[in-house]
Amino acid sequence: MRIRSTSARSSSTNRRITCSRESGFTLLELLVALTLAAIISLIIAQVGSDSQEMYDSTVTMVETYQKFRYALDDISENLSKMVPTASLEFYQDQGRSRGYWDEGEELKDQDVGPNLEGGVPGKYDEAATLFERKYYLEDARPDEPQEHWNDAIYFKAPVEVRGVIRLANVEYFLADPRRLEDGRSDGKIPADEEMSFDDSRSLVLMKVVRYLDLDQGNYNSTEVRVRKVVSELCSRVTDLRIEYFYDNYFDSKPGGFMSPSIEVTPELVDSEDSELRNIAGTYAKKFLYGGFMSRIRTNAIRGIRNVETGANMPVQFNYSGSNKIKFSQLRTGDKLYIWSDGGSAFPNGEFTLLYNSNGRLLMQEPIPFSTWDQDPGGLRFRAPFVPPAFRISVRVLNEKGAEPRTLTMVVRTNG
Repeated sequence: MRIRSTSARSSSTNRRITCSRESGFTLLELLVALTLAAIISLIIAQVGSDSQEMYDSTVTMVETYQKFRYALDDISENLSKMVPTASLEFYQDQGRSRGYWDEGEELKDQDVGPNLEGGVPGKYDEAATLFERKYYLEDARPDEPQEHWNDAIYFKAPVEVRGVIRLANVEYFLADPRRLEDGRSDGKIPADEEMSFDDSRSLVLMKVVRYLDLDQGNYNSTEVRVRKVVSELCSRVTDLRIEYFYDNYFDSKPGGFMSPSIEVTPELVDSEDSELRNIAGTYAKKFLYGGFMSRIRTNAIRGIRNVETGANMPVQFNYSGSNKIKFSQLRTGDKLYIWSDGGSAFPNGEFTLLYNSNGRLLMQEPIPFSTWDQDPGGLRFRAPFVPPAFRISVRVLNEKGAEPRTLTMVVRTNG
């Protein structure tokens, strides 16, 4: 019995030793395992790095489009409410054409100087104006265009300023931070400016709102001030292009969006002024027929009197000079101010358009026989209008100054 028991213990011990030897790893197996672990670790690290780059790129793209959206939403909100005006900037109404600006009535302000900073600097802007400008890169790279849009627009609209809705002048334009620091013209970039590639990466889209600081306490006071609020809407903007919808329904050409330089008769800024006529590369579209500063003259014809009722018929207004103005952008209900600067007894005043017959306008208001001798010459007019739509294009770079994105939006107005 003892011998059998000893043999059994010996057999059990041998089995344990065998099992222990079979559960170990060889050196080759360990090297293979470590190599695989290193490869897996590298793959995981690479995937993590790629994921981080993808995340950063996505965040940058989102931030870029957020800038897009903020800037374009602001432009759309205000541009859609543009109002037609022939007296854009602020003035003290004391001349013969009450309700309209006359030369010399510009409001002077001790805080910001004359309100002539917007539009054409130093000049009174009668109507909303779109300025077409461009700048050029000195060292444009192969993937970067040399020519860039540098448009600006200046108009009147009801705008919220510090929690209050005010009828204000609004201006959108590209600005150079270097000029902002120097305090020169709100940082505006001149037409045909030559700019380095790096400097073009730092341009900003600016918004300037100018309004009269009126309240019950100063309404009749000479202390009324023109206030100015300057906002930076979007940084790293390389291009701002603004087009307006134009359609002359008296010709056979189709309507469409266009810039001032490609309209039928482009005009340089204030072409009657020899000093401004030679400003290279700046074209302007004034949303106004005639105007106080225009030299255009025209005539009007009193409507035939109704013999049965004795009522006076509406006046017919017509311009058939060399420019062949058709007033195609005016619509029923638009207002015209018509006046005589001498040589006619025409009763100056505001008239409402009933319809347009190939450039001859029939007005709603009649003119009594006793107040006008029907002298056909010497009449002048101001007829503001608003285009039915604008097309805005903004080109923005990401935070690294690369990956340009261009977004275009159509803004419909009340015109």
